[in-house]
Amino acid sequence: MAAVAAAGAAASLVLMVVLTTPADTTRVYEGTDTRAFSLLLGALAATEPAARLVSRLGERAAGRWSLALAAGIGAYWITADGQNSPSLFRGGLFLHALAAALLIACLARAPRTPAGRFLAAAPLRRLGTVSYSLYLWHWPVYLLLSEERLGLEGAPRTAVLLAVSVALAVLSKVLVEDPVRFRARWAKGRTGAVALVAAFAALAALWTAVPQPRTGEGSVDVTRLGPGGG
Repeated sequence: MAAVAAAGAAASLVLMVVLTTPADTTRVYEGTDTRAFSLLLGALAATEPAARLVSRLGERAAGRWSLALAAGIGAYWITADGQNSPSLFRGGLFLHALAAALLIACLARAPRTPAGRFLAAAPLRRLGTVSYSLYLWHWPVYLLLSEERLGLEGAPRTAVLLAVSVALAVLSKVLVEDPVRFRARWAKGRTGAVALVAAFAALAALWTAVPQPRTGEGSVDVTRLGPGGG
């Protein structure tokens, strides 16, 4: 299993590097095959050979690695210029995923280190409970609340985007995810049907409101995701 995950991650990285087109990064940014290494590296970190390798680290060594990896990931977040950074598609995203997988493995080995205690803080754990909803919501929010519409740019706009995305993620978890997962009473029968119709109506409204992406450098052109795209 470890060999399969490692080989798949390497193949996915090669595809990303080979297929990257500076004029439009849509294909490699959105392609399942070119982004599969993120999942595969996580799977690799969970295999027995990887666990044995990490177990050889002492707790202090794992703690030092945790701090270094967390600092490196944070620095990359600050310095990378989003999809305008060519390095992202020439190994940067792969290294980010690898660092994240190693960080998780080191924290599992030494959870009481400074990095482990920081990442286990209550606010971060609560943020983790809505992480998937946040992942789903951040992109339409980013498109809808453009600099032109908000009249803001830079850090102020980022703060607004974060606040709106987190708020929508919390609502999504409370009103959609949790009722489905835990089979809430109100999500059944006629009430559940009404809620489902309302959710689809809201999604349809959101779909019509999201502006068409502009093609060009650093853009995401959804028309190029098909087999004939390119």
